Amino acid sequence: NIFGVASHALYADLAEKYTSDVDYLPGTVVVFGEETEITISTKENDTRVAGVVSTDPAYLMNGALEDGVAVALQGRVPCQVTGTVKRGDLMVTSAIPGVAMTNNNPQIGTVIGKALGSHTGTEIGIIEVVVGRI
Repeated sequence: NIFGVASHALYADLAEKYTSDVDYLPGTVVVFGEETEITISTKENDTRVAGVVSTDPAYLMNGALEDGVAVALQGRVPCQVTGTVKRGDLMVTSAIPGVAMTNNNPQIGTVIGKALGSHTGTEIGIIEVVVGRI
């Protein structure tokens, strides 16, 4: 038998805490690192992509971990982006540290998620991305 209570959350992502080399700001794109579990992304279309640093997750796994940052694994989260992005575009890592870009013909293992917003220009902007949806 399973007993439960219905609930809802103000925030919309499931995250897990990972050790990191720096305390990254929400919206930063991170990859699995060599020295720590995660580090900032710095390479286009990186297959080591781990996700996006969460703003305030609805549910946080490994929350008791003292050091580290919450990385969104599923759901919507703000994400730093550059270039032209249209709603529904596939998002991958860019060469700009911690920033995502569009690639609608990605390699397997490089996709962060799908854009829920739009952006134009070369300046870094922030849009919501649905992490874990490809």
